[in-house]
Amino acid sequence: MHLLLGDPQDVRCRAVRDALEARGHSTRITPNPMVDPSRFSWWLDADRSATSLALEEQTPVPDEQIDSVLVFNAGWIDPLGWRPNDLAYVQAETQAALLAWLWSLDCPVVNRYPPSIWYRPQAPLLSWHRLLRRSGLPTPETLVTNIEQQARSFGHRLAADDAHGVVYGPLTSEARYLITSEEDWKGLVALQRVAPVSLSAPHGETQMVCVVGDAVVWDSERPRDMGRLEPALRRFAAAAGLAVVELALALTSRGTCVVAVQTHPRLERFGDAARAEIVDAIVQLLTMEAEGGRGR
Repeated sequence: MHLLLGDPQDVRCRAVRDALEARGHSTRITPNPMVDPSRFSWWLDADRSATSLALEEQTPVPDEQIDSVLVFNAGWIDPLGWRPNDLAYVQAETQAALLAWLWSLDCPVVNRYPPSIWYRPQAPLLSWHRLLRRSGLPTPETLVTNIEQQARSFGHRLAADDAHGVVYGPLTSEARYLITSEEDWKGLVALQRVAPVSLSAPHGETQMVCVVGDAVVWDSERPRDMGRLEPALRRFAAAAGLAVVELALALTSRGTCVVAVQTHPRLERFGDAARAEIVDAIVQLLTMEAEGGRGR
């Protein structure tokens, strides 16, 4: 049985489920195996780890009968009916137990997230810069400052490279704002009075790419100048501990750069051909035998 952790209505879960079942594999989808109506039991001591999982009214499945696990979420709990303090506690306990269980399994697990990503799946691009550069992937020039003159100087320097304005991007969301007019700069200065702002160079149209194991899948026909980045994309995914990761690349005034990293890839951002290729690559990871008794 192949276990898919995610929303049953999620296009990703449905696509992978359909592909697995078309190949004759049994699948089950669950948003969270740790909460009702699932029934979960884990026996753990110094000598062994054994679990039993029953989804709703189905027959319990021991861990040795789980062929693989695909992780599309972190096991969130429905907040309806919970007091905020109780919800935060139960959510934290559930996530910790689920993460530990995923790392205890001997079958292939895609993605078996490290704690740093598990607890912060939407980390800002800035937090990836060092690993991206170490892997050989260019990143946009970025400035974080609460000093007005430094921000203005950064904008002037980008303008000298023929960049049109600067991009303000909050570190807590994917929102982006192009700063071009004097009115825009005044608003940015007002923000700087209470917190540093993150500024980067503007970029052109994004090119989506998904790394799945050793496969590099481009959303459209691979641009000629981006093929050279494929080895670096594989190195980045391996260094981040991710079997599946989505990135966005774009042209800036200083060349092609990675402008976004998504640790929970969203297939709806890709065209039909690329989506089918990504799903096929995921299925290959799920159905391969785990090397040395442990998968990715």
